Amino acid sequence: MIYHTAASLTRPPANGDNPPMRTACPFVLLLPVVLHATAAAQDRKSRDWLTWGGDAERSGWHRGESAISRRNASSLELKWKLQVDREVPVEIRSGNSMLSAPLVVEGVRTGRGTETLVYTLSAAHQLTAINAATGKISWQRMLTPKKPAPRPANWICTNMQTATPVIDKAAGILYALSADGVLYGVSLRDGEDRFPPADFVTPFSRNWSLNLVNGVLYTSVGRGCGSTEAETVASHMIAMDIRDPGRAIRKLVTSIGKPSGAWGRGGLAWGPKGVYAQTGDGTFEPETGKWGNVILALDPKTLEVSDYFAPSNLDLLNSKDLDFGSASPLTFAHQGRQYVLSGGKDGTIFILDANSLGGADHRTPLFAQRIGNDENSYAAAGIWGAMATAVDGKGQRWVYVPMWGPVSKEVTGFTHSHGEAKEGSIMAFRFVAEGAKPALIPAWVSRNLAVPEPPVFANGVVFALSTGENTQQRTTAPLRPGEAPPLSMGSGRAGKKSSGPRVRILSPQERVENVTHATLYAFDAFTGEELYSSQEAIDDWTHLSSITLGAGKVYVTTSRSWIFAFGPKSAQN
Repeated sequence: MIYHTAASLTRPPANGDNPPMRTACPFVLLLPVVLHATAAAQDRKSRDWLTWGGDAERSGWHRGESAISRRNASSLELKWKLQVDREVPVEIRSGNSMLSAPLVVEGVRTGRGTETLVYTLSAAHQLTAINAATGKISWQRMLTPKKPAPRPANWICTNMQTATPVIDKAAGILYALSADGVLYGVSLRDGEDRFPPADFVTPFSRNWSLNLVNGVLYTSVGRGCGSTEAETVASHMIAMDIRDPGRAIRKLVTSIGKPSGAWGRGGLAWGPKGVYAQTGDGTFEPETGKWGNVILALDPKTLEVSDYFAPSNLDLLNSKDLDFGSASPLTFAHQGRQYVLSGGKDGTIFILDANSLGGADHRTPLFAQRIGNDENSYAAAGIWGAMATAVDGKGQRWVYVPMWGPVSKEVTGFTHSHGEAKEGSIMAFRFVAEGAKPALIPAWVSRNLAVPEPPVFANGVVFALSTGENTQQRTTAPLRPGEAPPLSMGSGRAGKKSSGPRVRILSPQERVENVTHATLYAFDAFTGEELYSSQEAIDDWTHLSSITLGAGKVYVTTSRSWIFAFGPKSAQN
């Protein structure tokens, strides 16, 4: 096993056999062959992991993985760990993922031969390629912001990058955002620019995972970060056609200010109508273009709204800070019909017709079931991040849900249960579609997991991460000596005053006081039986992270900029 830090490693010299950079019309010559919409799903033979969630639909399903299975998952072990960047202040770590979800590419031709490389971008702007076999850095480069941040950083607006990159393997290019909103397209083999960087999103805004389909890059902008005293950044979806030498950009503004942003980690998901986005708290007025707490279907070229679904309890969601946008949607096809799967903080899971979201009135789902958060907690319960879906060898489709907090009393009948799950769990359902009405049949609930991250499925195994983070956001405890005044006082939600105890937002120091450590689990995908636990192999916690699976290893990142790689014991590396 290999343990080392970035401080002990240096960037290798540039390879002498790099292809020359093309300067005439660089976008057309270096870009991928345009994909048909139905080809967006992951290649069934590929062991790569090229985008957040594994594919453009954000399914969390690795179709090509064969090295890890139910037969050998119990033999997983830590192969290596690496601190890829310096630690950042607690004000940043308490509210931001320190490393983007890793991406994995096999067969990269470097100056040392053909390698499998793992790519991750740190919050502090360090883009790193790591040899998957050895855990040693292949190359690094800084995407240093060249513009000043408009405001000091805090745990919500960290002034650091938050978007997971995306890879076009055919073109050999990784696309990544810097904190100042600049889009880079760099070579997989050495990190050198393949075309000049270009302004894309609002500098120092909160952006989520990039998606790339048919030569168009997509992401979302939310939370009002990057705002100046003179102007508040409006929440919006944004796209750039990278085949266009002019770098044409399209936007859809979902509100006039920071509410109604899409802040699920998956960003925008690809589907039959284009891209699908799930927004957070905010005003819902379609006639005035205000899109709070909805799912939107957007035209892939113009980003105009082509369809939408709004839950029936919008008033409750807004009054209780139960953002629908705490998770990202995913899309899938089943028996010739296209579906959207979604859920949010209130713990309700929805199945929608991807071609007619919410039916004629935009408010009627095909299926809805509350599965968690009976207490309507805004901070430590409900569905966060994203769900996953996959099909087993018998053609049965499964849905896997990361739930913070206990299972709802409204859902019963799980075939397998693995103890009381007070803090959280992975819930598994069988998807059935008899006639026009699909449904989810409860199958199993995992053991207790503390703040589980989005699960990943491969070859009969579900991988899950218990993060060990502290989800408490507010307290009635008095200020400590020397502490700055609270950001808000009220009833538990910013800006809401009450005659009861004075409530304040926890300081960043308080938010990290009661953390433990992250734990990686492998579960039997059909029974929930625990096959593996990393126990204390991960000696750090994590926040807004994600599991990556590629080329026979599972990758986890943590709050101090560490990446951990796990693989079967029988494997050589």
